[in-house]
Amino acid sequence: MKYLFILTLGVLCISSCTKPLVDYRSKYVGTYDVVSYHSNWVMGQGLQYDTLNYTLQVKRSAELYYVDFITEHSASTYLLEKNGTLHYESQDWHYQVNGGFVDKDHFELTGGYYGLGGGNSFDATGTKR
Repeated sequence: MKYLFILTLGVLCISSCTKPLVDYRSKYVGTYDVVSYHSNWVMGQGLQYDTLNYTLQVKRSAELYYVDFITEHSASTYLLEKNGTLHYESQDWHYQVNGGFVDKDHFELTGGYYGLGGGNSFDATGTKR
């Protein structure tokens, strides 16, 4: 009876914890060098191509993991989900982003901004430093 009580108490303690025992996102923390290939189009004009190099930083704050995209002129922040995908709340429905971490050292992201008369799509890959 004594062992049953101790076992029950142990199970209750473990199940009452809201924090997971292991957070797999910690393996993504670090700095990544990213190359992004862009294609732009505007109605009545031809396609234009561009390549952009930037830094991606994954950092932890409390229980959340953030991914900061840092370019020469701006920065944007995404929320890293537990399965390694990125979550970005767009201000409008025209912006689409898909992707995340392939493994602990590689990152892929595709998406773009599409509207009436034009658009911009990108394909980005990154490698951990």
